[in-house]
Amino acid sequence: MFKTIQTRWLRETVNWVCIITVAVLLNLVLREHVFAITKIEGSSMLPTLEDHQRVYLNRLAYTVGDPERGDIVVFPAPHDSKDYIKRVIGLPGDSVEIKEGRLYVNGEHQPETYIDTVPEDFPAVTVAPDHLFVMGDNRHPMGSLDSRDTRVGQVAIDQLKGRVDLVLFPMPRIL
Repeated sequence: MFKTIQTRWLRETVNWVCIITVAVLLNLVLREHVFAITKIEGSSMLPTLEDHQRVYLNRLAYTVGDPERGDIVVFPAPHDSKDYIKRVIGLPGDSVEIKEGRLYVNGEHQPETYIDTVPEDFPAVTVAPDHLFVMGDNRHPMGSLDSRDTRVGQVAIDQLKGRVDLVLFPMPRIL
C-alpha cells in the first residue's frame, strides 16, 4: 500500500512539474513574441500616457502590418538600456516640420488634439527610408527626448518592439 501511495504521489508530482514547465515556457514565448505588459516611466507622453501606467504592447503589430502616423511605439533607447515610448509622426519619405507651433507633414498641417502644449519650431527634415520620425506628446522644452534631438534621431522600423494598443492600469482604455 505504501508503494502505491508513493507511485501515485510521484506521478502527480511529475504531472504538476510538466504543467508548470509548459506554462512558464508558454508565458516566455508569448511575452517575447506576441505581447507584453509595459510600465510607463517618465512624462514624455503626457497627457496621453502618465508615469506608472501599465500598457499592452502588441509585439505582432508590425509583423503583419506597417507603422502608421499616430501609432504609439516602443523601441530601445539609443544610448541607454531602457525603452522609449513615442508617437509616430513621420513615415519614410515624409517631410516633417514645426512652424509657429504647428506640425506639418508633407506641407499639410496636422491637428494634434493629443497635446496640450505648443511645441518649439523645428526645421523641415525628410524621413529616411525604413525609418520613422517620432515625438513624445509632451512638447514642453525638455519634455521629450525624441527624433528632434540628434541623440535619438530617426528610428529604424526594424528596431520597433511593438505598438501600444491599450492602457491596462489604472483605467483601461483603447488608444
